[in-house]
Amino acid sequence: MKKIIATLFILLCSMNMVWSQSPLKNGVSRFTIGAFGGLNIPKLTGGGGNPLSENWSSREGTAFGLTFTWNTGPHFAWRADMLYSSEGGQRDGMQAIDGPSYNSQVPAGTYFYANFKNESILNYLEVPIMGKYSFLLSKSSKFYADFGPYLGFRLSARQKTKGSSIVYADQGGNTPVSFNPQTGNPAAVSMDSDTNIKDQIKTVSLGLTGGIGLTQRLGPGEVFFDLRGAYGLTNIQKYPETDGSNHMGNLLLSLGYSVPL
Repeated sequence: MKKIIATLFILLCSMNMVWSQSPLKNGVSRFTIGAFGGLNIPKLTGGGGNPLSENWSSREGTAFGLTFTWNTGPHFAWRADMLYSSEGGQRDGMQAIDGPSYNSQVPAGTYFYANFKNESILNYLEVPIMGKYSFLLSKSSKFYADFGPYLGFRLSARQKTKGSSIVYADQGGNTPVSFNPQTGNPAAVSMDSDTNIKDQIKTVSLGLTGGIGLTQRLGPGEVFFDLRGAYGLTNIQKYPETDGSNHMGNLLLSLGYSVPL
């Protein structure tokens, strides 16, 4: 991953040296560079029929990065971003847990159920390349839409659980399997944990992204508001036969500023 980041940095610096010499066309710079950040709302979808990876809801994360634009005409441009994106999903309530991790004597493929909070936090470095179409709303503002593929490089992956619950053999909570050894009555157990699951998540993902935005000229550059959605085309799990099969999707709302080169 360090080699990938170093290569991207060298490439961007080289591009910057070339772009800085680019002439203006019709009063608009052929190349621009900017920075942006905002709220990311990701969600894991699918599951592949595995109870361990189903029924995720969205969580809130952060996203920020750099954006580069190559204006090829009055309306069309190419846009490339380098984006840090915190993704994943969360569940709260009765959900499956891996049986052997709770009781090593039960066979693989056994699931128990408990009521607790569960958050999957997956952080990526993403590089989208998009075609961008824009048109003037006024002399100083524009509307645009963009779309294209992206590559995501996994940076970290953690599973955080919190709460305490009686453990059950069924999702309906009718057959407890956790008991107080002194009284023999059903008893809650702690579900608190913070687990590194990096080895369970693929290093590289591929997806599609696109959105709409508004720009407003301000000072030497432009302020832009961007609303973008993304969907992962590849399953993120390394071992779908045991961990299930999820795809990553997200909605990103961001604010940024770009200047001509």
